[in-house]
Amino acid sequence: MWIKNTEGKADAMLTFATVSFIAVTLNILLATVGQLSYGGHSITFSTLDSGTMGVYLGATFTAYVSRRLTDKAYKGGSRAKSEEAKE
Repeated sequence: MWIKNTEGKADAMLTFATVSFIAVTLNILLATVGQLSYGGHSITFSTLDSGTMGVYLGATFTAYVSRRLTDKAYKGGSRAKSEEAKE
């Protein structure tokens, strides 16, 4: 269900970041088209404002990068050493 990161682990934040990127990109593409009509039915697409898209993408990508940095910091850092000392 989750996209796997470079270490082969299921990664929820990477999945959320990817889905948000696809959603914003799809919105931009559909807003460029503007309207689809077929057999008397029409669907119109309006764009999100740029501030909303920026906040949406910024929050998800920042959360992903922050989690990756935290994982790297504690992989061989003091937390891992203190857990080894307990064993």
